[in-house]
Amino acid sequence: MLRFTVLAALLLATLGACAQPASYAAMVVDAQAVDTARGPAPSYRETLVVAPVSGGKETSPLWTSQVGNAEFQEALTRSLIATKLASANILLNPSAANGRYRLEAVLQNLQQPLMGFDMTVTATVAYKLTEIATGMVVYESTLVTPATATMSDTMIAVERLKLANEKAIRANLTKLVGELYALPDQPAGGGQRSS
Repeated sequence: MLRFTVLAALLLATLGACAQPASYAAMVVDAQAVDTARGPAPSYRETLVVAPVSGGKETSPLWTSQVGNAEFQEALTRSLIATKLASANILLNPSAANGRYRLEAVLQNLQQPLMGFDMTVTATVAYKLTEIATGMVVYESTLVTPATATMSDTMIAVERLKLANEKAIRANLTKLVGELYALPDQPAGGGQRSS
């Protein structure tokens, strides 16, 4: 009887929980896991500005957790700052930030399970990095990253989905930083196409 009562209580708690949007703070790249001393090539160090992102969806409390444009934009911007790809000045006044490159990001898909004990979310994001002065595309790629939240993370299904969303976006941004760090140094006005 006790087992049934506990199971019923867990089920009610799960059903009663409201979906919350992804937290930008949980999606920011862990800068300690990135070799910022090696860092990006000098031409990319603190030279990126972020264009308004698109593709995000707002969360309905009665449905499922999503990643909104505002949260994704904040996570992307703070990740670039933490990894020395963008200047902290971008937070003070994004429209006045001086940069050599503009990074565009489109959240193309956030593939989510309908239900499950382990919830795996796959984030697909298209990125394009353009040299502002010349219009030359120096990097263009679509990154696909899965991430899983398990029952050991949280027993509540809507929270598990939120965690999986956040992990998938953080993995995507971490992969992006790795690819941007691998770009060769570019002389001014000398962009090259990459995919």
